[in-house]
This record gives sequence, C-alpha cells and structure tokens, in this order.
Amino acid sequence: MKRCIQCVLPSTFPGISFSEDGVCSICSDFAERKASIGPAKNLNSTLSKAIEAAKSQNRQYDAVVAFSGGKDSTFLMHMLRETFDLKLLAVTFDNGFLSEACSTNIRKVVNALNVDHLFIKYRQDHLNGIFLESALSQIYPDHLTKFGSGVCISCIRMVMTATLRTAIEKQIPMVMLGNSPGQLLQSEDELIYQDNKIPYALRRQLFSKLAEKRGSWIYNYLMLTKEEYGTKPFPQTISPLPIVGYDEAEIYRTIADLGWLKPEDVDPNSTNCRLNAFGIIRHKNQYKFHPYDYEMSELVRLGSMSREAALEKLEDVAGKVGDIAAGVEKDMFCGSCAGQRKVV
Repeated sequence: MKRCIQCVLPSTFPGISFSEDGVCSICSDFAERKASIGPAKNLNSTLSKAIEAAKSQNRQYDAVVAFSGGKDSTFLMHMLRETFDLKLLAVTFDNGFLSEACSTNIRKVVNALNVDHLFIKYRQDHLNGIFLESALSQIYPDHLTKFGSGVCISCIRMVMTATLRTAIEKQIPMVMLGNSPGQLLQSEDELIYQDNKIPYALRRQLFSKLAEKRGSWIYNYLMLTKEEYGTKPFPQTISPLPIVGYDEAEIYRTIADLGWLKPEDVDPNSTNCRLNAFGIIRHKNQYKFHPYDYEMSELVRLGSMSREAALEKLEDVAGKVGDIAAGVEKDMFCGSCAGQRKVV
C-alpha cells in the first residue's frame, strides 16, 4: 500500500492525492491548517478560567471524567486530580467488551486517586444490535467515517451521552474527555464547547438510519432528550490533553505509578477495549483504509508520535486484530447469527 512519506496516510484515504515526491495533499496543506489546530496550548488561560469557575461553585463534584480505563483517560484523571485539584466523578461506559486487564486497571486507578466512580451499563442485546448495525451498514456520513469506524462512532456517542446525562442530573459543570490531538478534526473550537450548540433536530437526523433499522429506543442511548438539551446552564465539554501537551511516553510513565498495566488482549490502537478490533476489521473491509489512519497521521504531523510508531499501530503484521475481532464476533452473536451475518 502506498503511504505518504511524511505521515502515514494511504492512497486509499478519501480525497487524497500525492505529489511527485510522495507527499500527500493533507501534509501539503498542513502549514495552513496548523494556524487553527496548532495553537491549542494558547487555550491554557481559557482552560484555567473554566476550571476556576467550576471550582468556585463549590459543588460536590467539579467535573465528570469519561473514564474508559485506557491510557489517555487514566492520565487525564491523574492530571486533573494532581495538577488542578478537582473533585471528580469518574464515569465508565461498559460496552460489554472491556478487556479484563482494563477492568483491573480501572479498580486500581480509582483507588489510587481516591475518585468516586460510576459504571453505566445498558442491555447487552441492545448494545450488540447497535454495534452490529454500525458495522454492517453505512449508518454514518462519509465525512465522519474518514476519521473512525461506525462501531466506534456509535460507542463514543453513547459515552458522551452517558457522561453528559450524569453531569446534568448531578448539576456538575464540566465533562472532561481524554481526546488526543490526533482526534481533533477541525479546530480548537472542539476543545472547549457545549454539546447542545448542535441543533437537536440535526443531532437526531444523524442517528435516523440506525433508528429505522433497530428502533427509536436507540435515541435514548445515543443522544440527550430535547428537555436535557435545554438544560441551563449546560455543562461544558473539555478535552484538556491537546491544550496542556500530549506526550505518549510521559503518559505511560505516569500511569505506571498508579499500577496501570497495558492490556495484551486488545489491538495496537486500544488500551482498554476488545470491540475496537471488530470496528477496525469491518471498516477496512468496507472502506479500504484503516479507521485510525487519520488520527495516527495527525499525531505524526504534530510531532506527538514518530512515523515508525504510527506504522506499528496500523500494520497488523501478526494478524492480532483479526484474531481479537473474531473473538468479539463469537462473543457477540449466537452461532447461527454469526454464520448468517459474518462480519470479519
């Protein structure tokens, strides 16, 4: 597969072109885009003001943390406790496919940091229905699937809804996300925002295909109700890591001191979830490029990851991703369903 000689984007990535020397069009445009993406650290003052405003309310919790048990959300929670001295409520969305090692890491970390913690778990048959439909059908617009698998888009949206709903119910002013700089698609406006700025009808339309195939109950999993969207004041959603700086090596060193151990039963792009491999395989089969191609390439362009390290995460030399995905499929469906609608 032909890949950009500077980043890692392949020739199969939608809309890409290459110069004669092998540099992709996205790298060529990066200098101009960097004007909007690069100055994330300039938001330090805005971040500090948001944190101080939340702390001044003197509520039981200053922020909800979307805590997946993975490396980034673990480091985020450590930083929010140790650097900003925030009173946190960790919320873990259990999609039914968390690694056993991840579950152990979660227990270790919340105990080490003395953080209150909630697990949110929905009916597994409902979750499996959402993941199956997200894998088998082109549920989401192409402009979203360039940056992640349909399975992950659905799962992340359920994480967002669960954390926001918790914040609204408990009147917590902030929701903190462990997004890396490579997961930002457009500008620094994605770093500190209010999710209800997107019109309710437009958000509902995004999930209409899924609702047509599975039922209207999916709306309650994937988005807030109209009344919840009208909450005033509405919680801020913040991704602090691109603002304060992102160094993967430092993240691993820091969280090791909390007793966190890297799971072995997940794909190279995940540190918590077996389902991710299932989404990767289906996305590659359907779209002919890796759902992490863009994220890894952006981390390379930003200098947060070497090109070699990015390639290691994208090139499944030992076939590990397929093996994990097959195991997930076996767990997810009964034998007859797996035989009739095999995905991997």
